[in-house]
Amino acid sequence: MEWAWRAIPLAVAAFALAFIGWMIWMLRLSWVRNDSWGFTVTVASVIIPVFLVYLWLAVYVLWGIAREGRESRGEGRP
Repeated sequence: MEWAWRAIPLAVAAFALAFIGWMIWMLRLSWVRNDSWGFTVTVASVIIPVFLVYLWLAVYVLWGIAREGRESRGEGRP
């Protein structure tokens, strides 16, 4: 279980960075091609914050479940 305390936050952070990088790449492509810039900006400005809120919520819930499991086995907090 100790590996999960390190792997879960790192995996979530890597996924979030990859998603944000992809959105920045899409914005750059739309700028270069001069194609639907307004739509791309709207989607990026709405989707990224919503995605990050849901990501934070998922990590918070999973972290709480893992903590409760450790405490019920008597291992204590890391």
